[in-house]
Amino acid sequence: MSEERINRLSERFRRHEKSPISAAKRNRGRRSFYVDLDVVERLDQTYLAVRHNLYPQDISKSEFLEAILEYGLENLDQIQSNIGASHPDGTSETAGGS
Repeated sequence: MSEERINRLSERFRRHEKSPISAAKRNRGRRSFYVDLDVVERLDQTYLAVRHNLYPQDISKSEFLEAILEYGLENLDQIQSNIGASHPDGTSETAGGS
């Protein structure tokens, strides 16, 4: 009886193993970043506005963040010049200098 109960309880995990997972989801990972809270608040508000403007199309927050990051990577020269302009002596506000 206990073997049968264990099999029933573990069934929910087996269903996930068999379900097809898109390549995009397999390529996603969880990372932690320390970001200024004002920037995060601005990002959250902007995401809500963009999501509202795109209605009825739906966009997840991760898709929104990926689009912003991809755009930034494609326009790295502009970002580097913006960073250089905000720190003319080449220093950073953070202790790590990154």
